[in-house]
Formats: sequence, structure tokens, C-alpha cells
Amino acid sequence: MKKLNTVLLVFSILIPSLVFAYKDATINEAPTPEDSPVKTIQVAIIKLNQLTSVATYSPQMMGFLINQEITPLFDFEYIADEVLSASYVSLSDEEVKYFSNSLKQNVINTLLVKLAKGRSRSLDFVYARPMRGGNIIVVRLNAKGYSRYGFNVDLSFHKNKSGKWKIFDVALENDSLINYYQRMILIKVRRYGIYGMLGKI
Repeated sequence: MKKLNTVLLVFSILIPSLVFAYKDATINEAPTPEDSPVKTIQVAIIKLNQLTSVATYSPQMMGFLINQEITPLFDFEYIADEVLSASYVSLSDEEVKYFSNSLKQNVINTLLVKLAKGRSRSLDFVYARPMRGGNIIVVRLNAKGYSRYGFNVDLSFHKNKSGKWKIFDVALENDSLINYYQRMILIKVRRYGIYGMLGKI
């Protein structure tokens, strides 16, 4: 009975947030194909708004939502390559896989901590700006919450190796997560060596 009540509670929370987020995320009223950047951006905003709602009302559902809905929005293979490129290290395929999985958890946790500190209740669409001939689209959201003006979250989208639009970087108040982890990894490699860094990432 407790499990049923929890599911019903989460369902009642997610439906209003989904409708609200969809209205905010609408960029073009015309039907869009599944692989279009507009569709991807709309879905990302909806799911991130679901995350803020679940974090507030149902923490026990956080793990499920992150693994099933939030993580697939990101191109973590590209993020790991970009972060490693700054440290000038060479890793085996298994080490790269381990590094990518560890980095995945760190990036998601950093985003959650920032949203929690700002007591964010919703992510409102501000604009979508194409760059580099449309190969990159930067979407600005404003995280509303405890602060009167909220704070900006910039999501950078590109097509991954499979041709699907994914988030490849997040900037929280203009501080890029890729740049942050590049600096962090470089420091850890210098201090602990490559394998020490892998153990502390």
C-alpha cells in the first residue's frame, strides 16, 4: 500500500509539471520529427522540470528518474573525451569506460547540488541560440526558486556519433562543467598521477 501511495503521489506531481514545462518549452507549435533539436529541447526541459519536482516531493524516486530519464539526455562519451583531452593522458578502453561512468555520476551530482542550493522549483525556457552554422544549439533556462531572480543554466546540444541531439555541456552561471572538470582532472593527475586520478574522480 505504501508503494502504491508513493507511485500515485509521484504521478500526481509529474503530470502538472510535465504540462507546465511543455508550455514553457514550446518553441514552434508545428509538429516536429523525433530527431529534431526542437523536440529534443522540449523533452529535456520537461524531464529536468520533473527532476526538480521529484527532488522536492519524492526523494526516493530520484535514482530511478536520473537513470531512466536524465542520464540519456547527455553525450557522456563526448564529455569524457573533452575532459581527458585537457590532461594529455592516454587510457585503455576499459579505463576510458570507467572514467566516463565516474564522470557521469559527478556531472549529474554537480547539477543536482547546484539546483538544490538554489532551491530550484522550476526551469523556465529563456531562449535557444544556434551556433556554428546550427551544429550547436545553446538553450538558456532560468532556475526559479529561493533567489528572486534565479540563476541561468545553459545547455549546449549537438549531434552525437549516432546523429541524435544530446547535451554535451552545461554552464551554471557561465561556468562550464567541461571546463571545470578539465581543471579538476589536470590538478588530480599532477598530484596523484593517472591511476590516482582514476581512483579519486
